[in-house]
Amino acid sequence: MYETIILAIACLSAPLFAKYAGYEIHKKPYDMVGVGGLFFLLAAAFGLGPMRVDFLAQIGRVGGTVSQILGWLLVIFGAFRATLDVIMEEDTSRLKIKITRTNP
Repeated sequence: MYETIILAIACLSAPLFAKYAGYEIHKKPYDMVGVGGLFFLLAAAFGLGPMRVDFLAQIGRVGGTVSQILGWLLVIFGAFRATLDVIMEEDTSRLKIKITRTNP
């Protein structure tokens, strides 16, 4: 469960670190990774629930599994979309110089 909480914190902080690094592309992939972090926190919360009652234990196991799956899917899709944004981004940092010929 400790690893899940650390993964959730890393996913939740990804948009913040990207902004501090000056990485300015579409915001949605980072939002997807952040929401994936919320699902990882939800999975950890399901693991902390009461395990003495069988019905609640079963809900906790199913809820934790579903939350983990949704978290991983959002992290994978967010990483894939961010990769596509980087590949498709136009390079605007190059100085475009137009050379013209003049006849003396």
